[in-house]
Amino acid sequence: MLQTYRSHPAQLARIRDTVRDLAVQAGLQRGRIEDLVLAISEAAANAIVHSGSGRLTVSWEVTDDRVVVEVRDEGVFRKRVPMPELDGVGGHGIPLMMALVDEVSVREGTAVAPGTVVRMVVGRGSQAATG
Repeated sequence: MLQTYRSHPAQLARIRDTVRDLAVQAGLQRGRIEDLVLAISEAAANAIVHSGSGRLTVSWEVTDDRVVVEVRDEGVFRKRVPMPELDGVGGHGIPLMMALVDEVSVREGTAVAPGTVVRMVVGRGSQAATG
């Protein structure tokens, strides 16, 4: 499944609802569903706020033992070290995603090859991590 969204904060509720529905259909446990929804919402919010792209896509793949979700934008990834004393409460998105799902990888969009991809994996059934 691949869904495209306008890059606007108003789309986050739609993204969360879609991810929640797909996670239920995939048979994920309730706690895993909410963790995944939060992680995808964070990735989408980062794409909306930081990428400068006009749209983002969320792809969804279910296999026998896992769910793989990718959030893609058309922008450039800006590396930065979070500095809460300067930035306020932000800057914790990727560590939060890492705490919520089993695997996280980021392919950073560059000026030469724009388009950041955040890939998240959660296990299904008894193989799923608990936390």
